[in-house]
Amino acid sequence: MSLAMMDQAGAEDAPRKVWLADVCRRAIAAQRGRSVLWAAPALSVGIGVYFVLPEEPGTLLLLSLGLAGAMLIWLGRASGPVLLAGLALGGFALAGLQSWQVATPLLAAATGEVTVTGRAVTVARSARSRLVLVLAPEEIEGLAPGKMPRLIRLSVPEKAGAPPPGARLRFRARLAPLPSPVAPGAFDYGRSLWLSGIGGTGRVTSQAITVLDGPQLIAPLDGWLAGLRAAMGARIHAALAEPYASFAEALITGERSTIPPEINKSLLVSGLFHILSISGLHMWLVAGGVFWAVRAALALVPGLALRFPIRKWAAAAALMMGLFYMLLAEGGVATARSFIMVAIVFFAIIVDRPAVSVRNLALAALVILVLDPEAAIEASFQMSFLAVLGLVAFYEFWARWKAGQGEEGPAPHWAWRVVRWAAAAFLASLVTSLIAGFSSSLPAAYHFGRISPYGVLANGLAIPVVGVLVMPFALLAAVLMPFGLEQLPLAVMGKGLELVIVISNAVAGLPGANEVIARPPLTAMTVVVCGLLLLCLLAGPLRLAGLAVMAAGGLLMLSAPPPPDLLIEATGANVALRDGTGHIVPARPRRARFAVEKWLQANGEEASPGEAAKRPGWQCADGRCTAELRGRVIVYLTGSEGKPPACRGADVVIADFPLRGACRRVPLRIDRFDLWRHGAHAVFLSGPAPVVKTARGEQGRRPWVVVPEPRRLTAPAVGGKSGT
Repeated sequence: MSLAMMDQAGAEDAPRKVWLADVCRRAIAAQRGRSVLWAAPALSVGIGVYFVLPEEPGTLLLLSLGLAGAMLIWLGRASGPVLLAGLALGGFALAGLQSWQVATPLLAAATGEVTVTGRAVTVARSARSRLVLVLAPEEIEGLAPGKMPRLIRLSVPEKAGAPPPGARLRFRARLAPLPSPVAPGAFDYGRSLWLSGIGGTGRVTSQAITVLDGPQLIAPLDGWLAGLRAAMGARIHAALAEPYASFAEALITGERSTIPPEINKSLLVSGLFHILSISGLHMWLVAGGVFWAVRAALALVPGLALRFPIRKWAAAAALMMGLFYMLLAEGGVATARSFIMVAIVFFAIIVDRPAVSVRNLALAALVILVLDPEAAIEASFQMSFLAVLGLVAFYEFWARWKAGQGEEGPAPHWAWRVVRWAAAAFLASLVTSLIAGFSSSLPAAYHFGRISPYGVLANGLAIPVVGVLVMPFALLAAVLMPFGLEQLPLAVMGKGLELVIVISNAVAGLPGANEVIARPPLTAMTVVVCGLLLLCLLAGPLRLAGLAVMAAGGLLMLSAPPPPDLLIEATGANVALRDGTGHIVPARPRRARFAVEKWLQANGEEASPGEAAKRPGWQCADGRCTAELRGRVIVYLTGSEGKPPACRGADVVIADFPLRGACRRVPLRIDRFDLWRHGAHAVFLSGPAPVVKTARGEQGRRPWVVVPEPRRLTAPAVGGKSGT
């Protein structure tokens, strides 16, 4: 190419380069002032890094990172990237501080039946015949005071009686360490309990619980609220038939234990189970209803709306009602988070700021994460935050687009306006369900392995019913209860709940409604969520990059590593293989049901343990199960301690008892001692040699990981220490 031709080509490319540079400058300029929107995601990054570390960081490192984060936040007030880096470091330090605050000794071994004395902290129903008691122990038979957990969580049979919160109790119980994951990399139930200050679990074995002293630690307000919940529940059950009474009680007082299992199942499959959890939807409907009612009532007073800020008064009333509803419902952390989000919106109204905006949502999420860093890794917060973020981001975009269209032509006829309003309301409900359903389905798929294909349909039909017939009349019934006038609003609420159940059952009965999926890889799901954040939080055309990132996350899901070929329960009570079709086949149909159910769920299967055990794969007889997998012979031995183990010809031997010196020539052997030390095992057989992963190996050395200790013969109970 001649020099003249090169100069001509460069001259032709120059306008394109200028145009591209101008587009980039405008895209970057559009992001100015939006750093605050990324504050909560940045904080979440630091929190997430803390929880995935294999070892607990030292105190000096936490302090150093916390100070560095504070400095970067201060210096980065005018620089978005520096500010976000500081918030990420701050999130790491906050998570470490939370762990330090909740730290408690751990029970390291199961006990026999021991006498326990302590004070009841909370008492709740978990099922129709069981209670859950969180106890602050004062004395545990055979356990030194220094090794006693700060709190223990106990399952109580209903026949033993429901002790009053705050009472000093004594009873017999069997105690156990915190549960470990059912498989390497599975959800860590023990960590969740430990972050609540709980260091052990157990079950009450006494026929009756002895109350030594009356409630002393319980606040007067808590006692009054407990009595109010019970009284309101009785009035609801007197006015409505089942199952509508239990459904209504769950929405008004938060008591969900009496809801029939078939209703729970139907709501779960149809995608309407969130209606039972008092969270953002209910808080918005209750507080928003009060805001609208108070503002409308004040506007009826002549001259009042012109002289005084009745909108602010209504917002203050909505705030107070939201606070009361949170206390009454006793919904726990999720309800408190929802109240914080609602409170920030109404506080914005009081201080003359835009009420519903991505900025307010970001501020609410930031407050929640600072107060409770653990929320960043919990399904409830992730689902609520992403659902609301998607909705607010879409409606902000829609409002800007609509404002740019302007009003053209003469005003349409009133009939056409009514039709257009009805169509817009229906379309808004459909779009709301679609956006919220998709956004919340991402963490739901990861945490629960379940999606609701018809969730948009179910929510599009049921949410208007909840918003018009259920929650407004629930609020009215609660207001009228002191006067004995709750029957009529409860009757209307009951009809609304009946309609919700009809919708739920109809949707749950559709083909393919009960869709259980394999748990997606964490890395792939993280990339997809990052893409969703880019789509919602960036401004201008640059936000479309989020779609590309989400697509990349989808491709990562397709390239997920192969799942394990063998899963071994933490006590050796059951072993499952993965057959040639990818299905889980447990060796025993009735042992370790909880673990097997979780294995099946993580594999995307709806089959019960008994149904899965009927699949071909294992041949069992006389305490010996054999299978052939990937050209290797698997032998699973049960209850044969004292007999010579039959392991000839085996490539892998698994035993629920100590093998000691037996089966030494077997390439891979896993016995009761290995499981006791390392928890559940996963075995991969695709390579030249078996690869083993363990639950404790994946957990690392963290404060909530139990270091097992042998039982002492001289005492009925054994204390433990944390895994630091």
